[in-house]
Amino acid sequence: MLTTGFLGTRADALVDVAMVFFAVAPFLMTQALRLAAQRRYRAHRRLQVGVLLGAIVAVVLLEGSIRFGHAVDAFTVSAYYGTATLAGLFAVHLVVAVPTFIGWCVLAILSWRRFTGVLPGSFSPRHRFWGWLTYLGLWLTCLTGLGLYVLSFAL
Repeated sequence: MLTTGFLGTRADALVDVAMVFFAVAPFLMTQALRLAAQRRYRAHRRLQVGVLLGAIVAVVLLEGSIRFGHAVDAFTVSAYYGTATLAGLFAVHLVVAVPTFIGWCVLAILSWRRFTGVLPGSFSPRHRFWGWLTYLGLWLTCLTGLGLYVLSFAL
């Protein structure tokens, strides 16, 4: 496992890769929403699927580093290790991240199955509603994740 990262913190390279992805992901999703607004639905779908697959890979890298790598060792050195601040932020992160990820996966599967050449269709209002919730959830997940990264590996 790679023991040194490239962002200048105690995190290893796998955690840094995941962090960079999650720092960029909300902006990619913003672009995907613009594509949908421009009625470029196929490009919207491709970008959404790409970001979702990237999120899955990033989470696997992050979890792999935490469970099998050096992330835990670097984390225990943090000034915030064991504090209520870090525990609270982690709880908020999980409360937002888990339902967002599940909802995003369900929305992607349903949307892929219902996608037709004629849009908007009968599923479009629900897709738009759940898509916006996913969008907000992704932003909150990434912001709380960035906070966790800073508190765990930079301070």
